[in-house]
Amino acid sequence: MLRRSHILIETYFWTSDQRPFVCEICQFHPQLGWETQPGKTISDGKVVYTTNSLGMRSGEVDFSKKHVLLVGDSVTFGLGVNNHETVSHYLTKENNKFQFLNLGVPGYGIGQYYLNLKRHIDQLNPKLVLLIIYTSNDLDETRQDTRYGISKPFFLYQEGNLLYLNPEISKFSCSNIYSRSRFLKNLLPDHLINQCQSRTIERNKASPTIAKLIDSIRVLGMKKNIPTLIVLSPALTAVKRVACKQTNKTEACKNFDPGFEVYYKYFSEMMDLYKLPYVDFLKNLVEYSKKNDVNFLYRNNGEDIHHYSPLGNALLAKTIINHLAINPPEEIFLN
Repeated sequence: MLRRSHILIETYFWTSDQRPFVCEICQFHPQLGWETQPGKTISDGKVVYTTNSLGMRSGEVDFSKKHVLLVGDSVTFGLGVNNHETVSHYLTKENNKFQFLNLGVPGYGIGQYYLNLKRHIDQLNPKLVLLIIYTSNDLDETRQDTRYGISKPFFLYQEGNLLYLNPEISKFSCSNIYSRSRFLKNLLPDHLINQCQSRTIERNKASPTIAKLIDSIRVLGMKKNIPTLIVLSPALTAVKRVACKQTNKTEACKNFDPGFEVYYKYFSEMMDLYKLPYVDFLKNLVEYSKKNDVNFLYRNNGEDIHHYSPLGNALLAKTIINHLAINPPEEIFLN
């Protein structure tokens, strides 16, 4: 009787909307792991999230306009801010000749950026792809086949080929069931739990896979004569540490976790190595911090070190537009 009750409760749990899959506006997807729900509006009483009929955090697609596609995770999506406070919204304010379409999805890694762009690019009229990399976790989120215990796409660059190892993801995969179940965590024996462990590329061996995925995103654009501009987005801690080091106060700088700066260097050095065009937003933020309180550029006055406040998103948009004005790709002129 107890086991039957558990099954009934689990069935309700999986089919109800009582618990979000990864984020409040996300749902399961068999290739991407999850996606933002199309045509959905939700609110926590403070912030409103709205998606269009294609699941983008933008207005409905205007096919009379040229499009700029923003690809990324919760930083691009605009976690914690309203639709009119996202980077895509402020980009539109800076240049309304283009429609800036927000394809950001919370929790995504670079492999999911690639697959999400791939499923949308042919049905749109893109003239530029903006790949916004959140440097503090995109490495780790890309080198594993789970996120928050949820199954996700897994890529591995091996012997000259980018292998896509799980093109079909089951909603009832071992990881999904174990991470979402209220009861199995307490009922499964250890040897079965161990079988749910995620596949992971060692951090010091992940660079070829990361580089190849970034190149694959660029190739998607190149096939349609669309350039890709990469934007490196840092955590607040990285900004403060770099700014501190420029003051030569070495002892004080030890208060800031060096890992966030290391992650940023990982991606910036990759950009330099492969001579990829990119926006070094860390540099802009450090300069900003010399005259202003940089905390206000991040949510909750810096309590959230990962996501930008409306002011931060506005500055990011302006930085991107200024970069394009000075270094316009041959195929597009935004100024």
